[in-house]
Amino acid sequence: MKTQIQKIIGLLTISSLLFVSCETVDFGDENLNPNRVSKANTGALITGAMRSIPGLVSNVNPLLLIQHVSEITYNDSSCYETIQWNFDGYYTGPLMDLQTVINLNTEDPASYTSSGSAGMQMGVAHLLQVYYFQKMTDRWGAIPYSESLKGVDNLKPKFDDQKDIYMGLFGQIDTALGLLDGGGLNGDYMFGGSATSWKKFGNTMKMVMALRISDADASTARSKFIEAHNGGVIGAGGDIHYPYTAADANDAPWQDRFQSRDDFASSDTMVEHLIASSDPRLHVYAVPVEQAGGVAGGAAKVVVNYTTVDGKVYGGMPYGVLTPGILQSWVSYLPDSVIRVSAARQGGMLFSYAQVALCYAEAAQKGWSVPGTAQSWYEAGIAASMTQWGVSAADSATYIASVGAASIQTIATEKWKALYMQGEEAWSEWRRLDYPVLVRATDWLTGTGIPVRLGYGAYTASANKANHDAAVAKVSGYSQDSRVWWDTK
Repeated sequence: MKTQIQKIIGLLTISSLLFVSCETVDFGDENLNPNRVSKANTGALITGAMRSIPGLVSNVNPLLLIQHVSEITYNDSSCYETIQWNFDGYYTGPLMDLQTVINLNTEDPASYTSSGSAGMQMGVAHLLQVYYFQKMTDRWGAIPYSESLKGVDNLKPKFDDQKDIYMGLFGQIDTALGLLDGGGLNGDYMFGGSATSWKKFGNTMKMVMALRISDADASTARSKFIEAHNGGVIGAGGDIHYPYTAADANDAPWQDRFQSRDDFASSDTMVEHLIASSDPRLHVYAVPVEQAGGVAGGAAKVVVNYTTVDGKVYGGMPYGVLTPGILQSWVSYLPDSVIRVSAARQGGMLFSYAQVALCYAEAAQKGWSVPGTAQSWYEAGIAASMTQWGVSAADSATYIASVGAASIQTIATEKWKALYMQGEEAWSEWRRLDYPVLVRATDWLTGTGIPVRLGYGAYTASANKANHDAAVAKVSGYSQDSRVWWDTK
């Protein structure tokens, strides 16, 4: 940035010399645009970066991969049609906005105090960058990281290995936690400039990331998990969710998806699992069918499996079937609490206490030095999920009494259910833990199983060919069957 400023000053100096021999004229404000912003509004840049979070927390594709929901009519996505996915918009959008906040407050913090203290601006910018980068590397594996966000100074950054990215992100979290000084932050509509809330966000993210790499680097995972615990993560009632509003500019993506079409329903995979385990979350994850149709007129390609529970009929939408010939009224729809998101509970969840408690359960099961037992955390995680979704205390207690002993398999299965509608997290945890056992789409179109990574986009493949090709050479091309670094089994 300083180099760019020096170049501009130099050009201005040369221009002034060219006018030395001319008559001195006072042009006043003739060539100034009074409506032009004279310097970046760093608070607005942070706000803008936050606006991209819904694309992650309410993303459809991972929910299809993890079989939380099914498509009703247009079923290509749940059959894995798309192989190449683009990440370029993250770099040119929120990541670059956040890097600009960091750069400006590093080089000239006094000029940007109207948006809050430099420490808060940079700390939050680092944490949001980590959130984006972690989701991106969990999707694609190797991506540009250490050489990214350099602007014209490096238009073809290398793709860093995922292990190196994770180590870099842990470092960014630690840097951010040290910067958060409580000096206020304008434009922060998530936490209102609260350093305490952002620190819990950072530590919770570190805890989840630590467990994510536990099969690939157990030593680092254990130490980072303990650091996060000691730093303070979210507790009961401290769920972190995106603050959707009723206004169209910031309403839930699911509400927009259902304004004119009914493309999604509760998956038969999820519905039938809940029924088999007598899980009371059935009544809040899915809506009873309007009519048990299934094969009326012979139009349906597959049969809907109907079950009556507490006097209500449920039937999940068969997963991964092309042209199934099923009407929306024949299957269990998504509840209003998903479509028209409650700001305080289900929608737009970044991190829930249920997820954190189940992370503690797994850590205890692994023998890490955390308070409590695997069983106590396991039951606390289930109870938190029930509370999050509005299940009654009595129904919650009855279910918890039936779950039996905690194990990696049972913890993983409960996490899959607790992360309902948190597609990115659920997909990553399922890939790592391998439970519950899911069956690929009936009419799969690509690959050999449920995709475990995304292929790089076509633009990236051509615009940054050498680095793209080097990354692809380490895996099996665009194959969606190639595991990322932390997915070891």
